[in-house]
Amino acid sequence: MTVSNKISYKQLVYLMILSRIVITLTYLPGLTSPPKNRDFWIAELLNFPFHILFAIPLYLLWRRYPEQSIIEYSQTLLGKLGKGIGFLYIWFFLHFAAITLSQFDLFLTTMVMPETPILFFAASLTLFCAYAVRKDIEVIGRLSELIAPLIMVTVITILLLLFNEMRLEELSPVLESGLMPVLYNGFTSAARTTEIIGMTMILPFLNDRKKAERAILVSMIFISIFFVLITIPVLTVYGIEHAKRLSFPFFQVVKMISIGNFLEHLESIHVGVWVLGVFVKISFYYYMAVLGLKQMFNFKDYKTFVLPMGTILVPLSIMISPSVVELKEFTGYKTLTWYALFYMVVIPGILLIVSSFRKKEGIRL
Repeated sequence: MTVSNKISYKQLVYLMILSRIVITLTYLPGLTSPPKNRDFWIAELLNFPFHILFAIPLYLLWRRYPEQSIIEYSQTLLGKLGKGIGFLYIWFFLHFAAITLSQFDLFLTTMVMPETPILFFAASLTLFCAYAVRKDIEVIGRLSELIAPLIMVTVITILLLLFNEMRLEELSPVLESGLMPVLYNGFTSAARTTEIIGMTMILPFLNDRKKAERAILVSMIFISIFFVLITIPVLTVYGIEHAKRLSFPFFQVVKMISIGNFLEHLESIHVGVWVLGVFVKISFYYYMAVLGLKQMFNFKDYKTFVLPMGTILVPLSIMISPSVVELKEFTGYKTLTWYALFYMVVIPGILLIVSSFRKKEGIRL
């Protein structure tokens, strides 16, 4: 694999964190997963070991093929059958870009500008993302380096501003349904971190590969921490039963902030910051989809695929989620968990077994 652009360790960490937490800033999908009680915030901490567990097969494969993405080493290991696996991952990246675009469209048309056609939001954001994708991973990494700290500071600021409204007693009793439901929530929450799969496409671009392990660990630690920081205000302000009935719980919490007569309507800032985060997330998955096509067909330049992929992305995003209810059903723990784990664990596990049988020697970094 010829790498013309690089991404730094810090940019990779920010990209992982930003891409994972941005949708949680509105939808908070884990609220409807077991245990469906006050222990949800504990489960968000316990997803860290599952993150590491899910990352192991993909990390070991990358150690064996550090110059290749999963699209490329699938073909190295399985030949023509590997091309079929490559197509599955291209579909996966495109599908998640479309899901995120759908979540973006539905949030804006539901909560911000309900009279605006959904096609306008989908097409406009896709055009901006296409421009970022054409500028390559280095630019997307730099954008994440700018936007991720802004989102992280925003979350902490909102937490502080809401402190007087919080009823910390809503976080107890602890483990009221036992430990197993909490672990299961941590399991399903970690399965939503499909950015682990994205790492297989981006690690070959890392300019200091000795920091790959640190990038995985640090990003997963911060993801777990910010999940808790996002969850606690929702639980302590609304309570678990009320929060589960809200379509956009964190956004609704932000709307409650009112200090005196001068610090109000902070939801506008939340929307602005959130839009920037979604822009980076979609660009990330969009980039991986077109990069995968380039690697699949051995093209010299992936930019040939950017606009054609965008013409697929927009209608797909509209088709797969005609309503918030249907979108929540697919992205809920009953469906998305196993869909994501098929790509995150099952296929990489098979590739790792094949690699072991073929006695491919790992390359020390």
